[in-house]
Amino acid sequence: MSYKFLNIVCIFILVLFSSCEDKNVDYGLDVYYVEIATAQNANEFLLDNGKTIVVKNPDKNAKTYALGDRVLLNYTLLSPGDNSVRINGSAKVPLGKLTLASDSAIRSASKEPILLESAWIGSHYLNMQFYFDYKSEKHQIGLLTDSTRLDSDTLRMYFVHNTNNDPAGYPAHTYLSFDLEGVLGAQGKSRPISVQINTTYYGTMTYDFDY
Repeated sequence: MSYKFLNIVCIFILVLFSSCEDKNVDYGLDVYYVEIATAQNANEFLLDNGKTIVVKNPDKNAKTYALGDRVLLNYTLLSPGDNSVRINGSAKVPLGKLTLASDSAIRSASKEPILLESAWIGSHYLNMQFYFDYKSEKHQIGLLTDSTRLDSDTLRMYFVHNTNNDPAGYPAHTYLSFDLEGVLGAQGKSRPISVQINTTYYGTMTYDFDY
């Protein structure tokens, strides 16, 4: 079975402060939060815990996002117990899908290492934060699972990474979200999944989650 990768050009997603030149904001006292959320419209975002936050008085030069976009948000609550926020910075997070593949395709897929910072389940997404060595060529990145073992007790997934012979460059930092709902359905069944990732310093590691 053929499968597709998510193509990623060099992506740098840092904690952004697009309002840092606002002289009315005291960043020494502000409490801010950094989370991945899903855009509902231009001014509303659904956090992975199910809470919706609403941007009040958005900057006219602020980035806009389409319904379903995954977005890394740096935001400040405007008042305790309220869902209104000010966005200090934001960046779109690449969205991948879990792809079904044959066992032979999984075994032959390139799994070149990444420097994994963290991986976690949020809502129906597997989220990752990592570095990969990048210079100029597009890297191919994806998440595969064996199409013949969907009924097994633990669903096993494999992170694949092909550098396309990109020469040595510098560490590129990225976040990435994979939508699991198309294969696993809605959350709530507490199905165990394991994700195999080739890491820079520890070799192939398996990370276990409950979906």
